[in-house]
Amino acid sequence: MKLFKVILTLSLFITVIGQSLLAQDTTYFPNFTPYQQNPIIEYGDGMAGSPWNDPTVLKVNGQYIMYLSGVRGGLNHPNDTLAIYRWISPNGYNWTLNPTTSVLRARAGTYYEGGVETPSVVFYKGKYHMYNTVYRTNDPFQFKISHATSIDGISWNVDSIPVLEPSSQLLWMSQITAEPGAMVKNDTLYLFFTTAGSVGFQNIGLVRTTDGRTFFDSTLTATLPTNIYPTSQNYAGISTPSPLLIGDTIFLFTDVAQFVFGNNWMQVALHQFKSYGDLNKWYYDSIPIHTRADFSWTNGNYLAEIRSITPLLDNNRLRIWYAGHNISEIDTLLNDTINHVYFIGNELHVDSGHWAIGTSEYIFQTGIENKAPLIQGSITIQFQNGEGEVTSEYKGNSIIRIYELSGKLLRESSFKERTQFSYEPKGLFIVNVVSGPHRYSKMLLNP
Repeated sequence: MKLFKVILTLSLFITVIGQSLLAQDTTYFPNFTPYQQNPIIEYGDGMAGSPWNDPTVLKVNGQYIMYLSGVRGGLNHPNDTLAIYRWISPNGYNWTLNPTTSVLRARAGTYYEGGVETPSVVFYKGKYHMYNTVYRTNDPFQFKISHATSIDGISWNVDSIPVLEPSSQLLWMSQITAEPGAMVKNDTLYLFFTTAGSVGFQNIGLVRTTDGRTFFDSTLTATLPTNIYPTSQNYAGISTPSPLLIGDTIFLFTDVAQFVFGNNWMQVALHQFKSYGDLNKWYYDSIPIHTRADFSWTNGNYLAEIRSITPLLDNNRLRIWYAGHNISEIDTLLNDTINHVYFIGNELHVDSGHWAIGTSEYIFQTGIENKAPLIQGSITIQFQNGEGEVTSEYKGNSIIRIYELSGKLLRESSFKERTQFSYEPKGLFIVNVVSGPHRYSKMLLNP
């Protein structure tokens, strides 16, 4: 959640609110491949001594822009607070800090004098809109969500009051509102956020606005899929939402929190949800996107994390960026420097490769060329010029379904061993084949 980890100990009832709104999806979620040269931004890159966290990425006129939480001088720098910095890239892999100073930072005497972090930026109604977690004191029960606007994405004007804070009238968001994730659909801005209350797990909430500031329709959306992350294994909820609209489908990316070694609240996995336009009905993937054990720079048995995922639809690629670290318990009183950390004076720093930003992607395949067949178990699919052919070694009845991304079923038919189909809808669609014990699901691009 933060660069400076706060131990989050909530007295929450284990009452599964909203679980009836969740369902495991039987059609499709993308499988992401990590970039081979991860991590792409490391501790101290761009600004000496700074850890980086909470990426949000836009693509503007062919240039990639990333906003990150950062702090000068190390993890326990005595004279600075968390601020927001801007990076640019020609390709989404190689990044340069630009400008070299923060674009948004804490100000004494304001409601955000304690720090500004977890940025989410969208372009809406002719301006850039940024939402952040802010506080006077770095305490999750004091967190609020702020709003700022900008013409150029560099100079920001912050609203004089927070735009969202806990509500005693809604039990599921009565204690914490933080970590905003914004998305624009038609003329409406959707703001997802991490929430916790006096009842239930840590969940994802949603409000909407048509002016960027005044919200309506407070809705509890995605909640922890406990069949995948059981509470018996100390999983505590989901957090740090980041949405993406593809067609009429909202893909929602979150991280998964778990209590590790007692009350140490860690973000240990990345997970994806989606909604086919019904904000009260959310589906979830059957496996995580990544876990902290997937990478050396996030893998550890104590204070290691993977977190703060953000998506971008980039031509025929669905790209994600995320943060993470692998540092163990730090005892500053004893000057403990054996757990991937070291001191420069009284400033605590992290060894290279143990606090960083990574990226992964999913490439949509097209069916306009005669490419190598796609194989899943006994199922083989070949595409060519708007036509597809499915073959299966299974001797019984198989089923093929073709969906729009909105979830609308375009075609369903049964076949034995072989069938042909056309894919007339332009844009992205899903092919789903069930053949005996094997299942094939693929999101495809029809230019």
